[in-house]
Amino acid sequence: MEHTDEGLIVDMLTGMFGDAHSHNEYRHQISFDCPVCSYDIKGLDKGDGKGNLEVNYGDHVFKCWACAETHNTKGHLGWLIERYGGKKDKQYYELIRPDEFVRGEKQYKKLRLPKEYHKFEDVSDIFPEKRRAINYLKGRGITQEIIDKYDIGFAYEGDYAGRIIVPSFDKEGELNYFVSRSWNPNTRMKYKNPEAAKEFLIFNESRIDWNEDIWIVEGVFDGFFVPNSIPLLGKYINDNLWEVLYDKAKKNIIICLDDDAWEDAKRLYYKLSGGKLYGRIKLVKLPEGKDLGDLRGEIPEGSYVELEK
Repeated sequence: MEHTDEGLIVDMLTGMFGDAHSHNEYRHQISFDCPVCSYDIKGLDKGDGKGNLEVNYGDHVFKCWACAETHNTKGHLGWLIERYGGKKDKQYYELIRPDEFVRGEKQYKKLRLPKEYHKFEDVSDIFPEKRRAINYLKGRGITQEIIDKYDIGFAYEGDYAGRIIVPSFDKEGELNYFVSRSWNPNTRMKYKNPEAAKEFLIFNESRIDWNEDIWIVEGVFDGFFVPNSIPLLGKYINDNLWEVLYDKAKKNIIICLDDDAWEDAKRLYYKLSGGKLYGRIKLVKLPEGKDLGDLRGEIPEGSYVELEK
């Protein structure tokens, strides 16, 4: 890694905790043995070899997946460096920490739906762009019932022209994200999504019944076809969702990612399978080349897979 500010943070962390267990420079993610688990709890001078302390030095946050260290710190990287680093580490981090992380959290503007967003019911059926949007959704198996349930809209002008827009609402019913997907198959940018705190996002949390089985899926369009679903908007789970699932989920959690994300699905299975969630994590392996949208939510017989604990 180049000696940028981020590279120097990595140097500080390796100086504090030793060699990293894993390091994804693209995602700005690095893992070490947790000092709380290894040193404070188990009394091990050289770590426990599990690499449960995960740091995102791009977002300036950290998390231990075993002891859940962050409860009293909100996972701020500055706290980690203050507690386990030397005096020079603390002073240097104060100098290079971006202003938006002064409180340990990046600050975002209040999110609003694009001004170009229209509900289908508010636009005449004879309007050509509405017909194109409806035809695209029909081609993906999305019915009027789904459109109404998820407040799916579209844009025919401005920055979001030619896009389906799917809003997400938090547990208070406030907008916390939206996905906009082009219906033009030749577009260079399929998705145009807002800048928001995705590290805390639970997509459509307001719709989740924590007392029923919960499906963890990859994309928003996958989530339309299974009940009580949470789209990850990718292949990885954020810390906030992990904690909320652990605290609130009362029944099974079913992981069903696209077939090309099988290794990611297995890692997620093991990450969730501890503590009181043990025995309640289920894993679905879809047929090659298929996703939930292709199957319209019909899970083929034999798709549920048992992994070694």
